[in-house]
Amino acid sequence: MKHTILIMEDDEPMRLLLDVLLKKKYKLVFKNDGLSGMKWLAEGNMPSVILSDFILPKMNGYDFLSSLSQSGMFSDIPFIMVSSRTDEPFKKRCFSAGARGFLDKPFDPSQLYKLLDKVIESTVEN
Repeated sequence: MKHTILIMEDDEPMRLLLDVLLKKKYKLVFKNDGLSGMKWLAEGNMPSVILSDFILPKMNGYDFLSSLSQSGMFSDIPFIMVSSRTDEPFKKRCFSAGARGFLDKPFDPSQLYKLLDKVIESTVEN
């Protein structure tokens, strides 16, 4: 059975790239913004991992992560932030809010695969 990844990304070329890179190994669910991602989760869906861009309309990736962390039902879902904002204080803030990984844009596909495998494996072990 394939692990499900909730991908929150509003940039169409990036969505297409992620689809090509990940669809063979994972079941992918794409949402354009944090609010539609929250709605999808509230409908009873539970992904293996969430991969989210930082800059999104309606609710950015950091606010989405903060909401997840405060929620009893979704706080254990591994979250990976993807951003071109790579300053250390921002990364630390993301990890403090509950992110299990951070991927700098632009990224090497092998980095993405390694990070997803690491995060999913650590969740399965617990």
